[in-house]
Amino acid sequence: MHVHQPLRFKSLAALQGVALPAGKSSVRVTVLYDNQELDKRLIASHGFSCLIEVNGEKILFDTGGNPAVLFYNMGVLGLNPRSLTAVVVSHHHWDHAGGLSHILSLNPGIRAALPTSSDGHVTESARTVGPLEVDYKGVRIREQALAVATPEGVVLLVGCAHPGVEKLVSEAAKVFPGTRVAAVIGGFHLVESREEEAVSVAWKLRALGVEKVAPCHCTGKRAAEAMSRVYRSVLPCGVGASYSFGGA
Repeated sequence: MHVHQPLRFKSLAALQGVALPAGKSSVRVTVLYDNQELDKRLIASHGFSCLIEVNGEKILFDTGGNPAVLFYNMGVLGLNPRSLTAVVVSHHHWDHAGGLSHILSLNPGIRAALPTSSDGHVTESARTVGPLEVDYKGVRIREQALAVATPEGVVLLVGCAHPGVEKLVSEAAKVFPGTRVAAVIGGFHLVESREEEAVSVAWKLRALGVEKVAPCHCTGKRAAEAMSRVYRSVLPCGVGASYSFGGA
């Protein structure tokens, strides 16, 4: 019987003042699971998951809602789940953690960073942000994000951003102080929000120095379009989307 051992992380306070890793490597982010479809070969479904490739590591951020859909999309894209070196789960809602048990079963030696674990290093270039606690529909949840150092700045991956995407960006600035946030990718939790709120969030992100946004999953089309009033070039998101930072 294989027993999965969670990562033991340093506290966020211990990371204060830590500079970006020397020789920052290029990073590629590929969306494996999302509500929207960009690649016609892939299946869109409610949830989120993406692959981060950096320094020879393959990090899975979130695992979608339906493991069959996740593994189908992985197969089409030529990704063997056994090749993953780490998995990070933003929070334990079904549409983000649905494939986790299957990933751990197929890859029992994988490193895992769960929101119930202490925060800290995933790899030298990737560190968790948070977790932050928030009340959502009467339930207290813990949610974390993933900050990845690239030559262009920090790329922040968010699941649903229940605590507020701007709060997660502020926390990322503490993990990699003095470094701009090149992009925020993931769910911004604005699907039920008014357009004015989406625009307000976009302005807050701009004020925090965020250069690019890729609103996915629970952001909603209306909110993503509203954010384009602030960000002229909103990165398109959907299953199959791929983003490179630093020449990856």
